[in-house]
Amino acid sequence: MKRNFLFLQGNSSHFFRTLGKAIDERGYGVSRINVSGGDWFFWGDWKAVDYRGPREEFGIFVRDHVIRNDITDIVLHNDCRPGHRLAIEAVRDLGCRIWVFEEGYMRPHWLTLEEGGINGFSPLMRHTLPDLSGANDNATEDEASTVLPPGMKHRIIYDFQWQAWNYLLWFRYPKFRTHRPYPIWAEYATWARRLVVLPFRKRHAEKVVTRLTASGEPYFLFPLQLDTDSQVRVHSPFDGMGEALGTVIANFARHAPAGTRLVVKAHPLDNGWVNFKRLTGALARRYRVAQRVDYIDGGDLNTLLRHARGTVTLNSTVGLTALQTGCPVLCLARAIYDLPGLTFKGKLEAFWHSPPPPDKSTLSRFLSYLKRESLINGDYYTEQGVRLAVMNAIIRFEAPRREDAVEARMSVDVAEGQRAGRWGTS
Repeated sequence: MKRNFLFLQGNSSHFFRTLGKAIDERGYGVSRINVSGGDWFFWGDWKAVDYRGPREEFGIFVRDHVIRNDITDIVLHNDCRPGHRLAIEAVRDLGCRIWVFEEGYMRPHWLTLEEGGINGFSPLMRHTLPDLSGANDNATEDEASTVLPPGMKHRIIYDFQWQAWNYLLWFRYPKFRTHRPYPIWAEYATWARRLVVLPFRKRHAEKVVTRLTASGEPYFLFPLQLDTDSQVRVHSPFDGMGEALGTVIANFARHAPAGTRLVVKAHPLDNGWVNFKRLTGALARRYRVAQRVDYIDGGDLNTLLRHARGTVTLNSTVGLTALQTGCPVLCLARAIYDLPGLTFKGKLEAFWHSPPPPDKSTLSRFLSYLKRESLINGDYYTEQGVRLAVMNAIIRFEAPRREDAVEARMSVDVAEGQRAGRWGTS
């Protein structure tokens, strides 16, 4: 049976179109559904149809397209976008293979590509340590990554183009609504304000990091995630980072040893819509630990992790980076690396007292397994990175189908029902 690939929304880049062209050249069927001006700009009219209806009917549209065109594979970026959730649920019984891209679990030079779902919906979430018994204790040459040039400049330009074309073609997609919670004018306005103060905040962060590492004061790190991140909204017990921040500071105030500090680190891509600096200060004063809590917007992450007593995170990729430096980690939400031998399995209030480091052998096996099963070398933004990612994605598409991917069914209700209940008391 000929395989036919349907592309839904990608990220702001030319990656999906390049991948679609490569798949087409290999003799597979290709089609695309554009839902916005940004989609059209990065893909065009090639083998594409427009969806101009309301979001709530998108799943029905996708299902009809799948049936009429004998679609076998659906490719999308971020399985938590509202439209993608509707599409996935609508075709659940049709046997389509769902391929999900995202930024890499490990960065830089890696992208996430999993069949069935990513993050809290990943097949990895059903694995236990015995499942990793086939993984090597050391990464093989095939698991090494090609070092790629920085792509941030392209990423910023592509994002601006995406948003501009959403406005320019509003008449073509009149009912399109972005998955982002804030209007674009507000995002750019808050970004402009943040960029003005960022140099001052970075200098302050560097001073804090230097002071902490030089003094030897014991501290714990709490890296903030983007408030809009589906990792927070869908795969954690919190409504947003503000609620999570309140929980961590309150718990720290009540249970952490008197001589320890808490460092709250801003996410480097946070647009500043929520003033987490002000919120951190207010919460620290409320719980009477203002002299023990530092908020930084910058600073070298690896230096912080090497000297930290431990890292508290929801499910950020920083947690995986922390494990690689030997720093103890506690997860407050569903994370693919939240496994015995890697992360702390007790309550948050117990974590502040001498948490154990990750087991090196277990971590090595997990990283080897992760690279082989869930990551591909490449990026979305540079010419070399896109070329590499396309090649590796096709290799993954054409590999024998894995049993756990066949069984992967992404249901928000199921995922929420499986959340671990060990976030501690506040």
